[in-house]
Amino acid sequence: MNGTDEKALVERCRRGEDEAWRELVDRFSQKIYSVAYHFTLKREDAEELSQEIFLKIFENLHRYDGGFPLVAWIVSLSRNLCIDRYRRRKRENSFRFVSDDAVAPLLRSQDDPANEALKKERAKLLFSALSEIPEDLAEILVLRDLDGLAYEEIGRALELPDGTVKSRLFRARAEVAKKIRERHEARSGGTLATLALAAGAFV
Repeated sequence: MNGTDEKALVERCRRGEDEAWRELVDRFSQKIYSVAYHFTLKREDAEELSQEIFLKIFENLHRYDGGFPLVAWIVSLSRNLCIDRYRRRKRENSFRFVSDDAVAPLLRSQDDPANEALKKERAKLLFSALSEIPEDLAEILVLRDLDGLAYEEIGRALELPDGTVKSRLFRARAEVAKKIRERHEARSGGTLATLALAAGAFV
């Protein structure tokens, strides 16, 4: 869908066309839920927050002028609503104590229990490390490596140039890898597997 089609879809939503609104919800629901989930780490909270985001989108459709991709505009609204809730809680509560239920949606189903367990450990280490790095770095890593947004989408959502997005993402990955390495070394006494674990944290 190009910019003209997106603007036309929004116009139809503004006119109250139910079919157009269903199309918009179907197209962006997974993206919105993904953003909400990585701010809440709880399915029920993410579903509730997603509904709040869609209400916010509906109330602000008149503000969309088609000047940039609709997904970037939606992600920006989603992020602003999520960040309000995110900042009301301590970051330790958001990331440090991560349950298996929170990690499970990030894992692909595997027939190999050992591989599944390793990926689960990586995910928990990743969230733990995210709680200890600056917020502006953590959110870019979440949007890129967990939510899968393109650099341009992140830049538009956060109102940052591509170069800043890339530099912050590089720093975020380096900081997270360092935290993961330190935690793993403290627990295992340090092995070559540490580097593999850190490198695989973003898989």
